[in-house]
Amino acid sequence: MTVQNNSIEMRKESKDITVQHQNTDLLSSPSCTKLELIDARETSTDVVEELIVGREQEKGKIITSLLESSSKKISILPIHGIGGIGKTTFARLIHNDPKFKCYSKAWVHVSQRFDLNKIHEPIISQLSEKENQANERHVVHSSLTKLLPGKKIIIVLDDLWEDNQFLLMDLKDMLYHDDSNIIILVTTRSESVAERICTNLQPYKILPLTNNMCWDIIKQTSGFEARDDKEKLRGIGQEIAQKCAGVALAAQSLGFTLWA
Repeated sequence: MTVQNNSIEMRKESKDITVQHQNTDLLSSPSCTKLELIDARETSTDVVEELIVGREQEKGKIITSLLESSSKKISILPIHGIGGIGKTTFARLIHNDPKFKCYSKAWVHVSQRFDLNKIHEPIISQLSEKENQANERHVVHSSLTKLLPGKKIIIVLDDLWEDNQFLLMDLKDMLYHDDSNIIILVTTRSESVAERICTNLQPYKILPLTNNMCWDIIKQTSGFEARDDKEKLRGIGQEIAQKCAGVALAAQSLGFTLWA
């Protein structure tokens, strides 16, 4: 692709992303098909550290708060913000941090269809390293009672949408056990969900990146520094970084477009 075509494509995609962000809170609409594919949630906890921009200080503060609250039986920290802002990636950074190396871990993609069975099944499977077949509530409780006590555990509940207070209480009750030390990270787009699910820790709002941070992401995902035509593209890249509205996913998508 020529520099001219690259510039045209990047301007077009940046315009599409800007419109989507303004009208639909980026990725909250079914029409955002391309970006939704990029943002598809996975249970994988792999994250490329060098592609993370501007979150190290935030991560350090969060981890300190989590460790200070570890005397509690259960600590739930919601991480909330608009779609594409980097909540899942941020949760992965915390989950993978060496300070939690000795913790048993589980990662669950919750999604819009809230189902306690689909939450407890992967938790039991990941903590026991065996496939879980239990569905009845008393059997689930018994399984968790055997797995949770006496352990340090960190669980990520990614992409929680449910705001029914009673269902959220059921979720908390399912994971609460007296003889345990459980840290739960919850990612959600909804501030109200964050406020309802939290325990002793205040919900944490992911703030937009600066224009310079978005430009750094574009450079990293496009292999910018290795390009022969980078000086010709620098101006258009910086211009487009300003249109990302601080959304990491938008910057990443545009970086991949420049790479093409």
